Amino acid sequence: MTRPAFSIFSHSVGANVAGHALPAKLRAIAAAGFDAVEIFSDDLSVFANSAEFASHLDAAAPSPPDSPLARAKLLAGAAASASASSSSTLEPALVYNAYGPCSAAELAREQAAAAYIGSLCASLGLSVLNLQPLRDIEGWVSDADFAAARARVNSRFPIMRALGTSLLLACSNNEGAPRTSGDAEFTARQLATYADDARRFAEECGGEVIRIGYEALAWGAHVDTWTQAYERVRLADRENLGLVLDSFNTLAREYADPCVAGCVASPNALENGALAASLDAISKLPAERIFLLQLGDARPPPAPLAPASEADPRPARLRWSRSHRLFPGEKSRGAFMPLPDFVRAVRKAGFTGAWSIEVFADELSNEDAGVPEEMSRRAFQGLEWLLQETN
Repeated sequence: MTRPAFSIFSHSVGANVAGHALPAKLRAIAAAGFDAVEIFSDDLSVFANSAEFASHLDAAAPSPPDSPLARAKLLAGAAASASASSSSTLEPALVYNAYGPCSAAELAREQAAAAYIGSLCASLGLSVLNLQPLRDIEGWVSDADFAAARARVNSRFPIMRALGTSLLLACSNNEGAPRTSGDAEFTARQLATYADDARRFAEECGGEVIRIGYEALAWGAHVDTWTQAYERVRLADRENLGLVLDSFNTLAREYADPCVAGCVASPNALENGALAASLDAISKLPAERIFLLQLGDARPPPAPLAPASEADPRPARLRWSRSHRLFPGEKSRGAFMPLPDFVRAVRKAGFTGAWSIEVFADELSNEDAGVPEEMSRRAFQGLEWLLQETN
């Protein structure tokens, strides 16, 4: 088998809150041998507002007019103009970014940062696999909530163009009823609207068609399995809307349970239980509907976690996922999930796209400057191990 492209989520080599800046992480990822990267929206936002990016803009003055830095400086100038023009009004001009309302200046600066990061990735030999995540976009009951979600979705398209990617990852909503509905057809109609917006943007602005990959989070309010996500993708029936298959979110729901001793919900699930049926169904998916494959393992928590409560309303699987994920093959560190079986099922479906690591863990918050290099190395070794296991 020809080796697939190896990719990794930019957060998975170090947390920005620990001082691990996006450019340094990208250099570590490239040095480890990766072919592509998923850009974390938070990483991009932090970089856009950093002194490091400001210094790059200051240095762009002597650059050729068509250089990425010069383009970024022009965009930043547009941001300053937008800010100045709004200063005469009571409130700044209001637009949206991934998180909600923002000023036109903030959005323009993010686009400038995206242009810089896209250029840096190209210089390092990294393709930008996607921008992610966009949260809580589907199932909104009120027109106002749906309009706000739609504005957030549409705000990503120019950012993606600047980065040089055509794939946006959207994960299932964490907001439950009554503000959201779990009705599959209702949700599919909203997802179809977003896909139509993405197609229309590409038609009007040129370039590749923008695709949206929909992922089920194992703790989603209404959609917490890949089958539920795929049902909505199928009902929406748009060529540029597809499925994200994530090993952790699938196995954390269908194999593991952090609230039980040993963290395994059903020891025989792989042989004759629900997981076996799920993997068989994955192997029969149309390959063209799988837009992204994300990979990672995990260790059990030190002790079974308590279910969500008033003291900590976060679902147990969410708490577990943020602290205890591991790279593939790290059995000496406690990895225990049947990751090779999951990958074999996806390969059997005919998927030939990139294999991308997505890991969240407490150790990513270590402030040591060597963390990005260490995590990049471990992640790449994990993918090599997984490739060998599934050949």
